[in-house]
Amino acid sequence: MKAIELQEYKKSVVELIKVSRSHTGQARFAAQVILSAYNGQNWQLDITDLCGFDANLYEHALNVIRGRTELKIEPHELVDNGDEVFRRLQARWVRYHIANRWRSSCLICDGSGVVYDDDDENAEHPRECDRCDGLGLSDELPEQPNFGSLE
Repeated sequence: MKAIELQEYKKSVVELIKVSRSHTGQARFAAQVILSAYNGQNWQLDITDLCGFDANLYEHALNVIRGRTELKIEPHELVDNGDEVFRRLQARWVRYHIANRWRSSCLICDGSGVVYDDDDENAEHPRECDRCDGLGLSDELPEQPNFGSLE
């Protein structure tokens, strides 16, 4: 396999940041990849979420994984104001921080922290979810799986 080039890695970092700032279905997946590459101890990628990408974003996700692994350069070092950019990403996607992984997603906003008002003439602009205060989290304990006994 040919080693990834820095420009390829940087392009993919920028693209995943852009997508993670959007309100598309792929935003969460992009955020998990980019934040995991930034700090894998606190932000862990559910690799099955890679299945949610279209072919182009899947390639960008793999480039970020490869770039972080092969080049040993943290993604925030590749963008202007990287510390601030990643601080904001962490704040927006706090629902997927490892401290919150056990928590259920809010049923009203489906874990996004935002809702769209259908009767609002500006429906393209989301507002913070009232039920979860924009965190996307529910304090209800998820159902615990039963895997049977060890014997």
